[in-house]
Amino acid sequence: MDIEIRNLRSLLTVARNEINNLRQQIRSLNHVHEKEVDEVKQMVRDWRCAGCLQRAAAEADSGLAYGLGGAASSIACVNSNQRGDSNEVNALEMAPIGIVNSWFPEKRGTPRQPGVSGSARGKLTLYNTVFTNPEHALEGLEEYSHMWILFHFHKNDSTHVRAKVAPPRLNGARTGVFATRSPHRPCPIGLSLVQIDKVEGGVVFFSGVDMVDGTPVLDIKPYIPQYDDPLDCQHPLLNENMESRLIVDGRESDDEDLNPAILSLDLTPRRESLAPIARSPVRDALLMATHSPVREASLMGMREAPDGEEGTSPVLGRPLVSPAVSPGPSASLIRPQVRVPAWIAQPPVSRLEVKFNDTAVEQLSTIQTERNESVEEAKVAIQSVLQEDPRSVYLRQRWNNQFYTFLIAGLHVSCRFDDNGSVVTVFRITAANKNCECGLPEWQCTIHNGSS
Repeated sequence: MDIEIRNLRSLLTVARNEINNLRQQIRSLNHVHEKEVDEVKQMVRDWRCAGCLQRAAAEADSGLAYGLGGAASSIACVNSNQRGDSNEVNALEMAPIGIVNSWFPEKRGTPRQPGVSGSARGKLTLYNTVFTNPEHALEGLEEYSHMWILFHFHKNDSTHVRAKVAPPRLNGARTGVFATRSPHRPCPIGLSLVQIDKVEGGVVFFSGVDMVDGTPVLDIKPYIPQYDDPLDCQHPLLNENMESRLIVDGRESDDEDLNPAILSLDLTPRRESLAPIARSPVRDALLMATHSPVREASLMGMREAPDGEEGTSPVLGRPLVSPAVSPGPSASLIRPQVRVPAWIAQPPVSRLEVKFNDTAVEQLSTIQTERNESVEEAKVAIQSVLQEDPRSVYLRQRWNNQFYTFLIAGLHVSCRFDDNGSVVTVFRITAANKNCECGLPEWQCTIHNGSS
C-alpha cells in the first residue's frame, strides 16, 4: 500500500512538473507573439514612400542624420503616476552625443560589467552634429584617469519591463530590477566606469568596455574619487579643506602661482585621527572584501589628485578594513561602510577556470602575428570574458556542458563548458573576417566547417 502511495505521489509530481513546463512554454509563445506583433506595428509606422526614402538618404549623405544606419538614435523615458490610466504622461526624449566602437559586435559574449575585462578596448566618438568642434568639449578630460559613460541599451529588444529579474549571478533567483544592473529597465540606460587611455580630437580611447559595438552614448562625466567613491567620504572638516583646494585649483593660474601653504597641505594626520572601521559580522558581504571582484572594480577609481595636487593627497590604496576598536569619542567620525548584497561578494556561481588547447593557442598566435597585434592581450581578454561565464541562466541550466561561441576583437572563439569541473576549454579560434570558399564568413559556414 505504501509503495502504491509513493508511486502515485511520484506520478503527481511528474504531472505537476509537466504542467509547469507547459505553462512556461505558453508564456514564451505569448511573448514571442507579442514581440512579432510589435515588430509588424513598427514596420507599419516606419513605412515611407520612395520619395521620402530618397530624401532621407540625401540627408544622411549631407551629414544631417547621425547614428547607426544614418538615423538618429534616441531614447524616450515615460513617467506617469498612473501608467496606462492617464493621458498626462511626461516623456523625456534625448538624442545621443556620440557612439561607442568596441570589440563586441553583438550582445553574446559581451562582458556584463566594465571591470570584468579590463583589457577590452573601445573608443567613443562624439558627433559633430552636437558640437561644431567636438574636441573642445573634451578639453581637460585627459587629465582624468577614469570616466563614467551613460549609454542606451539599444540592443534591448524586450517588449515589456518586469519588476523582478533574474541576474546571472543569482543563478535563477529573482530580485527587484532596481537592485540589479539588468539592461531590462523602464528606462534602458546603462552606466559604466572605464579607464581613459587617451583623448585624440573628438575621440576618447578607453579600456574596460562592456558595451556592444555601435552603442549610443548619452553623456560622459569624469570620475572623481573624492565625490564618487563612498569609501573616500571624510569628516566635514576635511571636506572643507577639500573645497578650499578645489576652489584654488579652479583658478586660471599655474601651479607656481598657488599659495605654498596650500601646495604643501597634508591631510594624512587628520585621516589617521579618524577611528578605524570596525569589522562587521557580515564583512564577507561588504565591498571591502579583499579578493572580491566588486572591490577590484572599486579600486579601479584610484588615481592621482586632480589639477596638480598629486603630491599632497594621501595614498588611496590604504587598507580599507582595520581591526575592531572599542567605541570612544571618535566613534562618530567613523566613515560609512559601503554595503552590497551577499550574492555580489559571494555569488552562487563561481568563476570558471579557462583553458586553451594547443590548437587554439596556435591559431590565436597565427592570427595575431599576421595582424601585428599582441597574442597575450587577446588571450587575456578571452579569458576574462569566459571566467565570468557569459552564458545566460537558461542556457547554463538547460544545456550544461555545452559548446559556446562568441565574437571578440575580430576573433571567433569556440569553447566548451564543463560545468561539473567548473572549467571552460577554448578549442578553436578563427578570424571573424575570413571568408570561406562559399563566400560566407568562415565561422558562419556549416558546410565546409572552416576547412578552407
